[in-house]
Amino acid sequence: MCRLFVKILCVLLFLPGFAMAEQKLVLITIDGYRWQELFGGADATLINNPAFGNVKLMKDSYWADSRDVRRQRLMPFTWSYIAKKGVMIGDRTEGCCMDVTNKMWFSYPGYNEDLCGYADDQDIHSNGPLLNPNVTVLEVANHSQKYKNSVLAFGSWARFIEIFNEKRSGIKVNAGYRHAMTENPSEREQFLDTLTGYVPKLWEIERFDFLTHEYALEAMKAHHPKVLFIGYGDTDAWAHAGKYRMYLGAVHSVDSFIKELWNYAQSDPFYKDQTTFIVTCDHGRGDIGINAWRSHGAQTPHSSQTWLMAFGKGIPARGVLTSGKYFNNQIALTIAKILGIEYRPNQKKMGRPMAVLLNE
Repeated sequence: MCRLFVKILCVLLFLPGFAMAEQKLVLITIDGYRWQELFGGADATLINNPAFGNVKLMKDSYWADSRDVRRQRLMPFTWSYIAKKGVMIGDRTEGCCMDVTNKMWFSYPGYNEDLCGYADDQDIHSNGPLLNPNVTVLEVANHSQKYKNSVLAFGSWARFIEIFNEKRSGIKVNAGYRHAMTENPSEREQFLDTLTGYVPKLWEIERFDFLTHEYALEAMKAHHPKVLFIGYGDTDAWAHAGKYRMYLGAVHSVDSFIKELWNYAQSDPFYKDQTTFIVTCDHGRGDIGINAWRSHGAQTPHSSQTWLMAFGKGIPARGVLTSGKYFNNQIALTIAKILGIEYRPNQKKMGRPMAVLLNE
């Protein structure tokens, strides 16, 4: 009987998914996406302004008098699934706040804070191509025994290459207009490489989100990373351009992307019931004045305001939080705790893990 048990166990260990009964993580960022639209849907003033897009098209797609219906129309998966099965932080209308702690209020400092757990305004004070001197929690994961060489990063913005400090961290970063980062790309990855060459390069160092998404989804299918980062960027790019219809359309697409990633994860034994999803942003946007939504930074009031949502393995179904104050510097240590790795940079201003996400 004992020998039979050992034989069965050995067989099971080599079955896809069985030996992988360990924590997986998908971390998603939506660049410069405001909490106002996440929790309230399309803004009444902006959607009715023809300077920001075709009013009829915007209203036909995303408008409703009810706040609940508006946000459901804009982000249907978020409000039909995540709001019921996960945790949503940052609805200031309900009394819950979230902010970055850095004083810059733009992308590189925001991502550094998200990924490292502390603001570094001394070294990270521009969006330039600085190799990040700080070690991200995903770099620590990639060097750990549990997740060694099983961390992949995808981003629409090319600056993620420096943010993750690719050479030092060992994390392969498919960002900007890069092609597949594997020695033997799949047929789908080869197609995406070709498509990347065909698609117009509207922004100098940033590709469209659909390419980033397709590369990331194919990586899940073909390479099975245990930790996956995806940084979407169309929201910020269209907001800076003053294209509110495109901004709304971009986040509507990201909502669909998240749904597709989750559905795939739940269909693959490698990820099924073993994967935690965290979705957040790097900064907010202005909200005082008709054009404030286009901007962010230290000179734009309220653009420090952020949000976070989480669902999947280990995340309690708390829904939309109605109290509490949270900060982006809490994300990295929360991730470390979820992954079960030690991450202790010598920083006094590191945030504490978010107990509300950890069922503590």
